[in-house]
Amino acid sequence: MLGGDHKFIALTLLISIQNLACEGFMVAFFPKVNVSLKNEANHSVYLKCGFDESKDQELQRLEPGEMRWWTFVEILFPLRWCYVHINNDNRGAFWAFTVFLKCANCSWSIRNDGAYHFNHNHIWKKHQLYLDH
Repeated sequence: MLGGDHKFIALTLLISIQNLACEGFMVAFFPKVNVSLKNEANHSVYLKCGFDESKDQELQRLEPGEMRWWTFVEILFPLRWCYVHINNDNRGAFWAFTVFLKCANCSWSIRNDGAYHFNHNHIWKKHQLYLDH
């Protein structure tokens, strides 16, 4: 039979094992997603993304070579968008994260001619920018 100190140690060990099992479940079913976006255009661009909880977020200026990144937990097929203004002829919104992108570490490059995603085939693929007319 276990003494007082041993009961405490056994109980602590049992709780630790349950926490690890719960954490493993959470990671397996609700993975953490990292999204990074880098301005690789040769000029400043303006950006607003739906990763931040703030409803009154304004366009942010992103200088050449500058990056932004976000981390969130994927619960029930989240959609995350970004709006980018590259120039007057090249601006619009794109889905910065959907489950269809098949990425846990999603990388985006904003270039002079549009938004590119580093896809699951390890190829930079240009994505359409959607305008609201």
